[in-house]
This record gives sequence, C-alpha cells and structure tokens, in this order.
Amino acid sequence: MRSRVFVLVVVSAAVLAAGCKKKKKAGGEPSASPTASATPEPTPSAPAPDPALVERGKYLATVVAGCVGCHTPMGPQGPDMAKMFAGGMEFPEKWGTWRSPNITQDKKTGIGDWSDEAIATVIREGKRPDGSMVIPMMPYMRYNAMSDDDVKAVVAFLRTLPAIENSVAGNKDLEMPPMPPMPKPAGTAPAADPVEQGKYIANLMLCADCHTPMTPEMMPDMKNEWAGGMEWDMWPPGMGTGKTVSANITSDKKTGIGEWSEADIVTVLTTGKKKDGTMVGPPMVIFVPLWSQLEPDDVANVAKFIKSIPPIERKNPKSTFKPGGPPPPGTPPTGDPPVGPPKG
Repeated sequence: MRSRVFVLVVVSAAVLAAGCKKKKKAGGEPSASPTASATPEPTPSAPAPDPALVERGKYLATVVAGCVGCHTPMGPQGPDMAKMFAGGMEFPEKWGTWRSPNITQDKKTGIGDWSDEAIATVIREGKRPDGSMVIPMMPYMRYNAMSDDDVKAVVAFLRTLPAIENSVAGNKDLEMPPMPPMPKPAGTAPAADPVEQGKYIANLMLCADCHTPMTPEMMPDMKNEWAGGMEWDMWPPGMGTGKTVSANITSDKKTGIGEWSEADIVTVLTTGKKKDGTMVGPPMVIFVPLWSQLEPDDVANVAKFIKSIPPIERKNPKSTFKPGGPPPPGTPPTGDPPVGPPKG
C-alpha cells in the first residue's frame, strides 16, 4: 500500500543502509504491548543460535524484506537509531494513524515472550498469538510464500536483537478494509530454476507492491500486476515536490521494459541507472543502496524473473517529481544494527 511504501521511503536510506554491510549469504505485526499466553519454563541456558541461520535472517530482514524500515521510529533528526526494531513509526492516513509495533526481545513491550512459532505465524499469516489479525500494512500476504527455512532464519535473527523497552500505542482506531484470511504457508523453498528463485526474492522485496496500480477502493489491481501506475505525491521534507508514477516493468516492448536485457535490470536495481542512462526517482532511488547489497545470484535471478513477466500494454502518466536538494538530516548513518543476546 502507498503509505507503507512511503514509510519505507522515509526510513530506508537511514536504517537499512546502516545495517546492511554486505556479507556472504549463509545459506508482523504483534500487538502494541504483546504478552505470552503462558509463561515459558525457565531453562538453564538457551542454546547458542546457529551463526549461519542468524546471518541469513539478518540478510532477509534488512536487505531483502526491509523489516527494520517500518519497525524503527522517527526522531527529530530522522530515524531513531537507538530504537531500531523497537516500533513506534507512525503514519496518519484516511483510515486513521497506524503504528508499527516493537519486535525486539523486550518481554514487556516487545515479542520476547512470543514463541518461535508465534513469530513465524504473524510474519506469514498475520495472526497474533491471541488470534487477532494485524493490519495489512504488515505485508504478510507477500510473506506467506516465505519458506520454512527462511522464516526460521528471520526468527533466529530477531532473537538476537537486544531488548528495548518501548511501549507503542497500538492500532485500535484504524478502519481499514478487511483482508481475506491467508492460507497456511506451503513452507517450501522455491525450485532450483533461476526464474522461480528470482520470483521468490522479488516477492519478499515487495516489488509488485509498487509496480501494481490501485483500484478506486484502494486495493491492488491484480489484473495489472507489474504494469505500474502506482502514484505518490507525499515526500519527506526537502526531498522534492511533484508526483511520481511507478513504471510498467512487464515485458511489453511498447509500454514496459521488453527491450531491456537482464544486465539492464541488474544495473537499475543495484545502481539506479536506467537503460537510457537517466536515474530512477523516488521511491525506488531510496532502495538502491539496499539492493546494491543483494547477493549476486539473487539479483541476477530477480532480473531473470522480471524478464519472464508476460507483457501488459499499459501506458502510465509521466512523473512530475522534481528533487528538492540533499537528503533530509539523518540519512544515511553508518554502522551495523544492534545485534546481541536478548535481554530480560
């Protein structure tokens, strides 16, 4: 949805670039102040997490899926780097003000008392431990396709985040269109075929969320999925003015990118430079520092998948966005996200 993408625009350069130093690939929204249904039995010592599993989860939660983008609050000078993953991002819109929850290991205000299964369920099905549903700003509809191994990796990474006590007001006042219940995840990894591998990664990257137009009811127009037409006209202070319209990235040669090569697609994803030499605009330009850190096989497979998308002839309006100057204060900082043993 547009507001979720806008929030990622605001936060991504500061937060995601801060925590995504490239490393070799290894291999939901809770309630405002979640509590476990039962207190777990104490154990003498928790087993050390598998470093390879944690590294894979970090890659997915930052570089690919960008969980940190929504789950970090904004401060006066930009994203509050002391509260990464601690929730509190707010965005007012016509349905009310939605707020991201704390997903650190804090047991009082975060998800420290949630089981691994409960965390996996909210990621892929949008269902909290108490049976209530998260708002669809959390893209569980896309994450439903996440494999069992990958959701375990994300959970393992979240378990390493330090506990940060940060109570978030919750989303009780929202009046959003209900979403149909999600099926139980298949949990299977994508086939070895590069196109299927690319489809899997592109789905977790939420590419279609931007490159699919909205219906008058503000729902994705799935018959035009990937054909562009999503519009934005709200930007962080100083970024610029005007409207941007997402591109048709189907293989249509007239209105899409059917004339582009796979190498052209890899280039635009990792550098922001289009086939004609011009640079992409927002929101995509904000994600380029992030996507430049995709594993080479992943970005190559995404390009193969995009080339395989059937053509849809759809001419979208031209963007009128005009840059306003340098990025707002706080973008981008340097350093890694806080990772360490859970507290509490």
